[in-house]
Amino acid sequence: MPKLTFEYPAIKIKQNEMCSDVVLFGASAYEIHQWAGVPQKKSFEDIETVGFQRVDNRARLNELKKFYLNQKNVVQNTLICAIRDIAGCKVSFKGKDSSDCAGTLKIEFPSFYDMPIIDLFGILRQSLESRLNGKVKISISEEDKQELKKQLSILNEAKIDDQEDKHPLDDLESENVEEIKESEQDSLIFDESHIADFIKEIALRHEILKENPELYIERDEFLGFKKDSLISFILPVSLVDGQHRLLGAIGEINTRLETGEFDDELSLSLNNGTDATMANTEILKKHTRVLPVSLLMSDSPSEQVFQFVVINQKATPIERSLLGTIVSTTLTNDEMEVVSQRLMDSGIKLEEARAITWIAKNPVSPFSNLVERGVNSDSKDMLQWSVMGKIINIFKELRGGILFGERNDYAKIWQEKYLSTSGVVSEFDDNVFSSAYDYWRSLEGPWRELFVCFWNKVSDKLAQRENKDRKNFWGAPRESNIFNKISLMILSSDFFQFLVETRTGIDSKE
Repeated sequence: MPKLTFEYPAIKIKQNEMCSDVVLFGASAYEIHQWAGVPQKKSFEDIETVGFQRVDNRARLNELKKFYLNQKNVVQNTLICAIRDIAGCKVSFKGKDSSDCAGTLKIEFPSFYDMPIIDLFGILRQSLESRLNGKVKISISEEDKQELKKQLSILNEAKIDDQEDKHPLDDLESENVEEIKESEQDSLIFDESHIADFIKEIALRHEILKENPELYIERDEFLGFKKDSLISFILPVSLVDGQHRLLGAIGEINTRLETGEFDDELSLSLNNGTDATMANTEILKKHTRVLPVSLLMSDSPSEQVFQFVVINQKATPIERSLLGTIVSTTLTNDEMEVVSQRLMDSGIKLEEARAITWIAKNPVSPFSNLVERGVNSDSKDMLQWSVMGKIINIFKELRGGILFGERNDYAKIWQEKYLSTSGVVSEFDDNVFSSAYDYWRSLEGPWRELFVCFWNKVSDKLAQRENKDRKNFWGAPRESNIFNKISLMILSSDFFQFLVETRTGIDSKE
């Protein structure tokens, strides 16, 4: 497989002895787009990725493209990038001598663009599995494979029927076959955020492709995953911040090509015997805007997430739901541990984000798939992230259990009077916690099992999931009389008021 190589004059900076090197250089947006992947946090059908960039904002892209079309305009903000640890990829800086900060940056990687989709799945799978360090075993059952094969069979039949029913003129239009959505997975959420879930989906597709690789060698898409998206996860450089500036510059050069600005230059190249594709490529290389790049010479996923979160909280703030989803589902536990204190010192409510994500994703939770998470699959009928956080806070932190028109915080009163004598926290010493309260409020503490049990009872006894038009529907917070902020807060506070007034501790979830 041929390799792609890019070289740039660059300057290396080391800010102090403890941090990674930063390399500064300039490159055309056309070339950056070839070697830098944008790890977006989005969903392919029902499968959520482990990226952290926001989904493209079309309005912002159009604004940047218009800005770039004025050739006098200059962008001084650098694209923030970081290297990746991907097999076959190499990013290196070589100075004129060992102490010289000026030198050459070299980026080398296999031509992923020419690889069949099975190889892309394999490379991404290997990269993701290496992050788990063998601590979480990914099990692939024959039942899981058969379920995916059924979907594949349905999709293939749909494509055949579509081809038979097509009018000849329809070939001019792009094919658009709607995917069959995947069924819910019965497995529990892994402790390693949700990376193991994502790896399993990648691995399942890889195993199916390995059984009949020749059938899909020309495919640009397989069961919800497109080649371009897979490649974005395995390119040698990760674009941490600046996706809109990059894509805006790509949009600018495409607009200039479409308006015929370079027609004379293209004609001259073609008349000189240059292949049309090569002539177009040379135009792109020559005329695409050069953008400044700051490349962090660290392949640590935790460092990259930290940079993205901190940069964007200071610039264009990330909505809380997406921020929480990013920090709680993009990193493994080990990676989270490395950067958790720095995230919290930067004002990120990490523990809250992880708690909400677990409640919002775990199939045992009655709130599973009913809480907004900032990804492109979110529905308008989902409960707001901040509301979910407040409800969890009443149970986890035992704060905020105040009924409307009253001053008593029943959750706090219960904690002060009855928590320490409750059976569910009697073993806090054995779990290496300094107090019953610390044990209760820990991420996997007794609060979580009680929370799930309580709300399952509420949803079973007081609500229903069949008829969205009925006022006690469990979902659709804008219409439901029970699944909304006010009702959920009242029920939470009411529960702790009952415990206080009956002077009751909690010995078990029952």
